[in-house]
Amino acid sequence: MLYIVLPAYNEAEALPALLDDIEQNCAPIPHQIVVINDGSTDSTSDVVQNYAQTHKNIHNVNHDQNQGLGAALNSGFQYVMNINKLLSYQPENYRQLNQVPDMVVTMDADNTQPADRIPLLYKEICSGSDLVIASRYVQGGEQHGLSIRRRGLSWGAGKFMHYFAPIPGVRDYSCGFRAYRLSILTEGARRYGPNIIKSRNFSGMVELLLKIAPFAELVTEIPLELHYERKKGVSKMRIRATIWGYILLIYQIKRQRWNRVKWAEE
Repeated sequence: MLYIVLPAYNEAEALPALLDDIEQNCAPIPHQIVVINDGSTDSTSDVVQNYAQTHKNIHNVNHDQNQGLGAALNSGFQYVMNINKLLSYQPENYRQLNQVPDMVVTMDADNTQPADRIPLLYKEICSGSDLVIASRYVQGGEQHGLSIRRRGLSWGAGKFMHYFAPIPGVRDYSCGFRAYRLSILTEGARRYGPNIIKSRNFSGMVELLLKIAPFAELVTEIPLELHYERKKGVSKMRIRATIWGYILLIYQIKRQRWNRVKWAEE
């Protein structure tokens, strides 16, 4: 089964187009969509609930208050692990579900990452990869609509992490558009507890990668065309907090003290 996890904070404008795009591109693939409404103050929850009335494969997980990207992903992963157990116990699903490995795709809910990459991520996992990243820095990868400052932050984060914590096969450390075998996320939850990601800011995507990659035998990348010009509203990234988060990541890697440093918050 393919599970698509969408952390969403005030994405009512972007979600309808994204959900339609996912359904169009993933129609041949058995899939479930889990939207984590992270304390949105707009109509994000209503959008998801309305969509769920006509699409039985969509699930709405609500946070009463905004807890940050990391907490939203943690909730999404735990929800997926629970519903995967339920689906696996249904005899009518057994044959279909066991033809392919269970996997989780994470992506932004702001419609800047095209859903046509999901079948490629799916194919890579089915072909033997344990972790696949939709990368801006491989041949065919591009990014549109980002400021020079944001481009520099993403590029610098990749170089910084590649120097201090290299992962074979990885160029794009900060992009959250990825596919994971569910088994390695389950191992991560066993090792680090249900809250795998501790950071509240966007450095949590790098934290997740560094924690989960050791459980993966094969990590690969596919090209991504990021379309940031499609984003509705202002960016939710706080650059200083994110940079500080990267620094804390390296500190914890070198000290091997994942749980002893107070994380920078958004």
